[in-house]
Amino acid sequence: MDVRNKWVVFGLVVVAIIGVFTALAVRSSVEAADNSVITAKEVAGKLPSYNATAYIAGHGGHLAVINLNTWKAPSDIEKDRIVLTEAGSEMEGKIAGMDFEQIKKAGGSHGQLLTKEGDKKVLVAGTLAGNVYKIDLATGKKEGPIKVGQKFCGAIAGPDGNIYFEDMADGNVYVWDSKTLKTVDKMPVGNAVCGIQWSKNKDKAYISDMPAGIVYVYDWKKKAKIKEIKSPEMTFLHQVRMAPDGKSLWVSAPNEFDPGLKPGTHKSQVIVIDTTKDEIAQRIILPDDIRPHDFAFSKDGKYAFLSSRTYKDDSIIAVMDMKDHNIIGRVSLCASCHKPAGVEVKMDSGSPLLCGIEVDWK
Repeated sequence: MDVRNKWVVFGLVVVAIIGVFTALAVRSSVEAADNSVITAKEVAGKLPSYNATAYIAGHGGHLAVINLNTWKAPSDIEKDRIVLTEAGSEMEGKIAGMDFEQIKKAGGSHGQLLTKEGDKKVLVAGTLAGNVYKIDLATGKKEGPIKVGQKFCGAIAGPDGNIYFEDMADGNVYVWDSKTLKTVDKMPVGNAVCGIQWSKNKDKAYISDMPAGIVYVYDWKKKAKIKEIKSPEMTFLHQVRMAPDGKSLWVSAPNEFDPGLKPGTHKSQVIVIDTTKDEIAQRIILPDDIRPHDFAFSKDGKYAFLSSRTYKDDSIIAVMDMKDHNIIGRVSLCASCHKPAGVEVKMDSGSPLLCGIEVDWK
């Protein structure tokens, strides 16, 4: 064999070896990707029973109330809801600094949290008009509207004892003192922010930007952005919630829209972020008619409650088993009350849309 042929053979061997290693690398990356993507199945299961009450906000201007001991769907418009204001839609008025058609000026309810003032349990709720209401759960007494921002998404208790409202109109996070009823601070973050959560040691904050599909990571002591978490699978976000162990952040990515508010082409899913690495660890693909807006977790860490939109004639709580991420049941929160009362939804393309969830663990 002459020298030239030897080099040809050597080259072929090298190419073959490279091909083998490339194939193994591709296979390894595909397997890693496959392992990080979970498809949530709907399986028949018994819903867990808890001595707790869930409050779920909706665009109709009221909060649905459901007993987590019985899981009975709301049906009484007097007892099974708390009325704040008239209906409104998050896709009306100002969004991310842009002006859209506005039909309702008072705005619907969108996010709420439970807090204590002395011996009283108080529900503090924000609306799509940037107003805040306080409701004494024992007496039903309501204070408000109190003007704070422009268009609120979430209402979250902060590490300093104040309440944080995320604004979808101007991209600010408003910091509000529920005792003095005053805004004590605000910080510009993104285009249209929807949720904020803190790491277990409170040194970092995670803030979701709805139309940008970004989760911002902030150094909370410096109030400075240190990272942006992005993915082609995060095109339109809502709330974020820290899992009970503090090791992962759950991001609602229903992906109703693609970038530029174009019709959505991606699956509805939950994005799970590893809070140690601040990287996406898992994607949980959901059924198409479960579009999560917010989450709550059972105190025992066994279940996740997904406040979800179906974009049909109802919105629901979907109950997910945290062990295998399967949906073991869904409970109607809108149609069960609307239909007997003859209520017809005329906004949001006729679909009642749910938003934030807050659980009172009694």
